[in-house]
Amino acid sequence: MASIGKQVGLVLNTFIPQRRTPDPRHAIPESDRNLSGKTVVFTGGTDGMGHVAVEMLCNMGARVVLLGRNEAKGAAVVRDIASADGRGAVEFQLCDLASMASVRVCAERVLTEHSRIDVLVNCAGANVPERIVTEEGFETTWAINYLGPFLLTTLLLERLKRSAPARIVNVSSDTEALGHIDFDDLQTEHGYGTMKSYAQAKLALNAFTIDLAGRLEGTGVTANCLNPGFISSNLLRDMQGVQGLFRYVMRVFASPAAVGADRIVRLAISSEYQGVTGTYVSEDAIVAPNPEAQDPAVQEKLMQVSESAIAGG
Repeated sequence: MASIGKQVGLVLNTFIPQRRTPDPRHAIPESDRNLSGKTVVFTGGTDGMGHVAVEMLCNMGARVVLLGRNEAKGAAVVRDIASADGRGAVEFQLCDLASMASVRVCAERVLTEHSRIDVLVNCAGANVPERIVTEEGFETTWAINYLGPFLLTTLLLERLKRSAPARIVNVSSDTEALGHIDFDDLQTEHGYGTMKSYAQAKLALNAFTIDLAGRLEGTGVTANCLNPGFISSNLLRDMQGVQGLFRYVMRVFASPAAVGADRIVRLAISSEYQGVTGTYVSEDAIVAPNPEAQDPAVQEKLMQVSESAIAGG
C-alpha cells in the first residue's frame, strides 16, 4: 500500500504547471545526434510523445521500426516522416501488445528483416476504464503495459546482445509509486480499478527492467526505466465521469509531448547515460523507485510467473 505522503505528492505534482520545453541543461550532445546505421525498435510511436520521439530519431538518421496495432496511424507516421525528408527512415510493423500471438509474429518479422537492433523502446501504454480479458485470458491493462513488452523484449534480447552496445528503454509512470504487485491477483479479478491495474503493471515493468539489467551485466546491453513526467497524451481518452475530468487537468497543466519525447530519446542515445543500467529515471534525474521494484524476491517471482504466462505461445 502506498504511503499517504506518496499519494499526496503525486496529486500535488499533477496540479503544478510542468516544464513547457526540454531542459537545456540536459541537451543531447551534438556528437550523439548522428544515428546513421542504427536501428531502433519502438512501440507506442503513433501518438503523442512517442510520435515526436520517432521523428527526432529519424531526423538524427536512425532507421526506426515502429510497432503498433493501428495500421492507419502507422501508415500516416511513415508518410509524414518520408515527406519531411529527414536523414533516417521509418517502417511500420503490426503488433498488438494485448495479444501475445501478435507479439510473437511481429518479433519474428523484425528478426528476419533486421540484422541488428541498437535500441528497443517500449513506450506503448493503455489505461483501460473497465476490466477486459483478451482472447488469451489476460487482463488488457496487464497485457499491454507489462506482459506484451516483457515478451517482446525477451524475443529480441539475443539480437540486442549481438548488436551491443545496445539499450533498452521501458517507459513507465510515476503511478508505479502507488502500485503493489499482487501475485495472488495479477489479473485484477477482484476489485478492478483503472489506476490500481495500471500502477501494478508499471511497477512490474520497473521490477522487470531492474532485474533484467542485472541479468545483462557484461553483455554491453543496458536496461533502464523512465517516468517521462506529466505529459499531454491520449492515455486517458477512454476515461469517463469523474476520472474523465483528469483530461481537462492534463490539457491545462501537462508538459507538451516534446518534453517527454526528449527524455525518451536522451535515455535511448545520449552519452549522458552511457553504461548506466538498472535505474529508474524520473523526468531528468535518477531516483529510487517503489521498493518492490528493487526487491530480489519480487523480481524472481515476477520472472517466474511471466515466463509461465508466455510459455504456451
